[in-house]
Amino acid sequence: MAHRYLEKTKERARIINHLHAALDQTFPELNDIFNPIRSVLGLTFVSLFPHPDFLTGCVPGTMAKQIISLVSPKIHSDLIVRKCNEVWQVGQLSYPAQPADSFMINQIHSYCEEIQRYNQAHDSLKRQLITYAKAFPKFKLIASIPGAGEISTAVLLGFTGKIARFPSYKRLNAYVGIYLRRIQSGGFKEADRINRRGQSSARYIMFEMIRSMLRNKARIDNHIVDYYYKLKKGSHPKPDMVAMIACVNRLDRTIMNLVRTNQIYNYAKTSH
Repeated sequence: MAHRYLEKTKERARIINHLHAALDQTFPELNDIFNPIRSVLGLTFVSLFPHPDFLTGCVPGTMAKQIISLVSPKIHSDLIVRKCNEVWQVGQLSYPAQPADSFMINQIHSYCEEIQRYNQAHDSLKRQLITYAKAFPKFKLIASIPGAGEISTAVLLGFTGKIARFPSYKRLNAYVGIYLRRIQSGGFKEADRINRRGQSSARYIMFEMIRSMLRNKARIDNHIVDYYYKLKKGSHPKPDMVAMIACVNRLDRTIMNLVRTNQIYNYAKTSH
């Protein structure tokens, strides 16, 4: 299930990239307003207005009414009105490379429908994964880390299996391929690099978990986020990838500690 979930994610990303490329020819400004274009609201706008000429005779008010009638009532009307104003304004100045009757318009509609199908399949599989993973006792321990997220925890468990089988966090590091490889001969010493062996999908999910923590830094207390910005400061700040790998290492240590002690994450008990 975890493998299939990542497959669906990558397949959807491929179609989204095709859609962005097509819009570069017909209505490039939409790529800036909706990026990436995968939400219901963004796909609805693109389906209705794939070219600036489709805005002829429209005003933001009538556009908003049309959009509101097509999307879920959960989407706030103020957001829809704001997006309508943005689309209408850029449409007045847009100068596309393709005419409104180009074959690419039909292709854009096809891409939107395909992305919507992927969204439905993706969401269905996501619910199944989380429901299944919640049956494992370690799920709630890992998901308690602020910013980790339920779906990332479920997918990680799918790729790592029983985390308690690893005798130490270093073995988990080696399994996901972030163990440092050092090459030294006499006076020559190569810069440390991760070996990139092992379970690459688990490594990818761990990087995504760190990215999620960083995106939500304003709303959570997380010692891994604190560690990332500590590495980025000072007289010799670390490059982003170096700091990310160090954070994944710390995430592995945190996961192993929570699993072995069978306790929920507590920010006050972490080392800062």
